[in-house]
Amino acid sequence: MGKPVNVEVKLGGKIRTTEQMIKKFKRKCKESGILEEYREKTLYHKTKSQKRRDKKAAAIRRARAKQNKKQQKLPRRK
Repeated sequence: MGKPVNVEVKLGGKIRTTEQMIKKFKRKCKESGILEEYREKTLYHKTKSQKRRDKKAAAIRRARAKQNKKQQKLPRRK
C-alpha cells in the first residue's frame, strides 16, 4: 500500500469560489499521484492469452469494417 497522503484546500486568498477550490483540489490530487495509484490498484490485469485473443478479435473487426467500407464505395453495375 502507498504512503498516506492528505490533500487539503481552503477557501480564501486567491481561491474565492467553489469552482476554483475544486480545480485546486484536482490539481493537488494529480500532483500527489493519488488518482494514478488508485487506478493501478483497481485495474483488472488480463492474462497474456486473453490479451492476444482480444487483439486478434479487434484486428478481425477492423478488417471486416475496412472490407465493408470498400464494398460500399464501389459503383454498382446494372
